[in-house]
Order: sequence, then structure tokens, then C-alpha cells
Amino acid sequence: MIINGIEVTQHELSYDKIIKSILEQSDQMTIRFINGLFNDQIPLDTPVEWLDKESVGDEYKAFVADFYPKIGNRIYSIEIEQDDNGDMAFRVFRYALGGALHHSMFATDSNLKIAFPQPCVVFLKSTANTPKTLTWDIDFFDGQTVSLQIPVVRLADMSVDEIAQRGLFPIGQFYLRTFEPLTNRKLDEFRTAAEALLANLKDAVENKAVPFHLGLKMQDNILKPFQNSIIKAQKEVDLTMTTNILETLPCIDYLDLFQKLEARGRAESQKNTALRAFSRLGGSQSPESIIQMLRELDIPEQIIQAAQAESVH
Repeated sequence: MIINGIEVTQHELSYDKIIKSILEQSDQMTIRFINGLFNDQIPLDTPVEWLDKESVGDEYKAFVADFYPKIGNRIYSIEIEQDDNGDMAFRVFRYALGGALHHSMFATDSNLKIAFPQPCVVFLKSTANTPKTLTWDIDFFDGQTVSLQIPVVRLADMSVDEIAQRGLFPIGQFYLRTFEPLTNRKLDEFRTAAEALLANLKDAVENKAVPFHLGLKMQDNILKPFQNSIIKAQKEVDLTMTTNILETLPCIDYLDLFQKLEARGRAESQKNTALRAFSRLGGSQSPESIIQMLRELDIPEQIIQAAQAESVH
């Protein structure tokens, strides 16, 4: 479809597979994502193991939990939903139990231990009926009752700033879907959210919270739901105005960003070289000889001076 000279295409998207394909490429991003969901402080160098995924799994074909990562010694079960189907408490229990039986069940002749993963449900869209929490009330034959509150994340309840601060870009890339149906009353908010989302993504890439190669994929994934929203809103809004938004969005100039990151990495490497030179040779060579050696390595003067000053302290 072409509107005001701009081609707008309807995209078929599998949201859970898109999120999984990004997370499985970066352990650090997975940990940031889990920390953001559960307000945790897992160190970013903690080992990550994917125990099962919906799109993979030759051995456990019946198990379909969206995410089942093991981080350190803790296991998580994350379910991504576009909207509420009315049976999430049961479905999440079934997924968590299935994963526990496959990966966290330990038994002897006289003892059985089942470790449930930490579950969470993420709703990409919300209605008045979308739950804010899920509850498991489990009654045992001896009269014991276990009641567990299962956390729920409703993307529509969040702001772009919160998404960025909590490192939730893997779901935040679909934030614009929360404005559907897109109406004239939501148009200014839609424009503001789109601009803020792309700007925060660029900042995250520059700050290395999002790997460079994944930032481009996420930007593309932001733009595709944007176009889908425009097409779905044909009868609700002035499409000329919405396509103008698309034309003026602050998309990342990846050539410019790559050059900035390359220059930053080069400067960091040069500073580390200079610091090592002053610390290792300072007892055996004069500062002047070390400075001359670093100049011959084409290390900029300001970096040499900064390294010398830092080594003194």
C-alpha cells in the first residue's frame, strides 16, 4: 500500500520467536532482561543455559513454554502473550510443571524433589480483563495449601523510559502495538513513543547495553509493527499524518554509530596500552622514554598524558 508516496507494508510477525532469536544471541542481554522482569541483580557474567524453547526441542516436543533459561542455579519460565486468553494461570502452571519434570526433578526410591522455575507472564497488549497478577492455590491431600503469586508484566502499563531503564528492549521493541487500535486521540502519544523508543535504543547501543548487531534487528522490529499499526488504523486516523511520522522517525544511522563505537574501542585500547606501559616500565625506565615509545605507537598525546596522570595515583 502506498500512502503519500510512502510504501507501507503489512508484516507477518511471530513475536515470541523474534524475542527468542534475539535473546539467545546474547547472554548479557538475557540477564539484563531477567533482572528487569524480576528486579533482580544477577551479575552479567553469570552462565546462561537455554533448557528448552518453543521453536526448538527434538526431545521434548510437547513442552512449549516460550522461554526456559537457566541462569546460574536458578531456572525461569517466561511466557509471552499478545493478549489474554482467559486461562493463563493454568497454562503457566502446566508449562512450569512440564519444565520442572523434564529438567528439575530428582528422585530416589523413597524421595521425590521437584524444583519449579520462577514463572512470569508478559502481555504485549492489555484490555480491561488482562490480569495484573496470577495466583496458584494448590491444595494437598493432607490439608496443606500453597498459594503463590505469579508476576505479570503488562507492556501497555509501562513507559518508554521504564522499558529502557529496566533493560526490557526485547519486549519493548513491540511497545507500539499497545496503542492499537490507533485512533486520532492516540496519535500524538504514538508519535512520541516511537521517537522515544528509537532514541533510547540508540543510547542503549552506544552504552553497550544492547549489542551493536542486535540493535539493527530491534530497530527493524520497531518499524514493522509501526507499519502494521498504520495499516490497521486506516479508518481511524489521517494516514497522511501517520506516514509522515514514519518518514521523520529518528532511526539510527548505523554507519555513524559504528564509526563512533569503533573510535571509542580504539581509544580504550590505546589507553589500556599506555596504562600498562607506565605501570610495568615505570620502575625501570624514565617517564620520557615511556612517552616516546607510546608516541612511536601513534597513541594520541592526550591519551598518553591521561594515562601518565592516572598511573601516578
